[in-house]
Amino acid sequence: MILDRLTSLKEMMRQRRVGFMMDEVMSGSHHFIDGAGPDGEHPLSFHVTWGNRHLEDWLNPFGPGFMSNFLEGTVDVGGLVQGAHCHGTLDLRYFQEGAIRYIFDFKDGNDRPLRYVGEKVDIRPWNLHRTHTTCYGTITDLRENRDLSKSIVYFKFNTLPAFLGSIRLG
Repeated sequence: MILDRLTSLKEMMRQRRVGFMMDEVMSGSHHFIDGAGPDGEHPLSFHVTWGNRHLEDWLNPFGPGFMSNFLEGTVDVGGLVQGAHCHGTLDLRYFQEGAIRYIFDFKDGNDRPLRYVGEKVDIRPWNLHRTHTTCYGTITDLRENRDLSKSIVYFKFNTLPAFLGSIRLG
């Protein structure tokens, strides 16, 4: 079995298709804006797998895929959706903006297209414990081009072992 994995990894490297994936959970709360939903704070979380299938492109600072990742999973937005499939991108913009940007699309129960855009901002080496764990987001109705919700979600430290254990080559 180990020999099969090494042979498979060697073949992927020869074909330049080595990549990686990891699983991440972010959770927190959101509130609807401008009467777009029920008043008050509501839970918001997403469980996603993100990564890149071409490590060589991901590492090239001159290419369009530099530190850009696919993202896919599910999102729960209190008062809006539960377990909705989501897909999009996660861009590590450390060098350009000192930020991490999540952008993913999903649909509500009425098949209305929605988009979540969230950012971890002001990332610096001395504040990673705060900025790398806090994400500010907005959910937009794509049909009406109208913001529906504002949120703050967190990467909780108790999920760190599962996050690190989920890293895999492929």
